[in-house]
Amino acid sequence: MYSKEHDPFDDKYIRYVLETYSDTVIRLCYTYVRNRHDAQDIAEDVFCELIRSRPALESAEHEKAWLLRVAVNKCKNHLKSARVRLTVPLEEYDQGDTVPPPGEGGDVREAVLELPEKYRTVIHLYYYEGLSLQEIARIRKTTIATVGTQLARGRSLLKKKLEVR
Repeated sequence: MYSKEHDPFDDKYIRYVLETYSDTVIRLCYTYVRNRHDAQDIAEDVFCELIRSRPALESAEHEKAWLLRVAVNKCKNHLKSARVRLTVPLEEYDQGDTVPPPGEGGDVREAVLELPEKYRTVIHLYYYEGLSLQEIARIRKTTIATVGTQLARGRSLLKKKLEVR
């Protein structure tokens, strides 16, 4: 459990952060990059950034929000990189890599992954990570009203996709 008494860079704290948040960060990264290996690499970068930057985190909620915000930024940077834009993903040749992480398959998950990024991310954070609209707005650096609108539009698009299946 989170405690201000932790030295944020001792082995016990690092182990706690990895055990507590690694699955959450990897799942969020996967919703952006849609590639398990890239998601794992980006998540690793997020935790390295935590160790390098040594942010002053006030609570477990602040800790989680910081990690998710860094993950979102790193995913966006990854998607903008020339390496990603100018290469053909191996998934087009090896369909085995496009399988979602364990326990997250199914029609709904696939339909969520087909949504545009802004809706996909909000739906993931709200339903899969259990964050409030306020927390999502803070992570995405936008207003609560915008998050609410994106969530409503995302649900509508998701409903249409699922009705077609």
